[in-house]
Amino acid sequence: MDYIQENILPSLRTYSTILFQKSASTLLSSSHQTPDQIATAIQTEYLEPYILQPLSTLLDLFTSSSNLVSAIILLLTLYISLRILDYARRVVMFWVTLVMRMIFWTAVLSIAVYVYNVGPEKAIADAGWIWGVAQGFVEDFVVAANTADGDWGTRSTRGSGGGSYGHAGSSPQHRYRGARRGVA
Repeated sequence: MDYIQENILPSLRTYSTILFQKSASTLLSSSHQTPDQIATAIQTEYLEPYILQPLSTLLDLFTSSSNLVSAIILLLTLYISLRILDYARRVVMFWVTLVMRMIFWTAVLSIAVYVYNVGPEKAIADAGWIWGVAQGFVEDFVVAANTADGDWGTRSTRGSGGGSYGHAGSSPQHRYRGARRGVA
């Protein structure tokens, strides 16, 4: 940044000052000239050397090689497409991140309200029951994935988990009996 401030910016100021003085002196000295003469002077002093000659060189290069034009158009199309896809990716990631944060903070607030309503002892007991259900489900899933036939009723190995989905000592056939007992 110091290099730009110390070297480039003073050069630009000097160049713009010289350009302004040159254009001002041209306009002041041409006060007795007709508008056509002023336009011709501006064209020969400014437009041709700075704009027209570089553009004509560029156009000559393009017309001599149509493959170069095709390659440049292809690269330009690729660049614009990638910019659009990057923008779309950023928009999608913004909304996905926003939704995930909303879900997370909603869960945190819901748990806090639940603990406040039922008390910490009951909340800890319920969390243990949920942990047992989740652990039993995962262990049953792993065991089922490891057995060849995947029959839930005939296998002899079971995960300890929290029993069968949180109900210790129940068999796979009576897995949901505890839930029915509480309802009926």
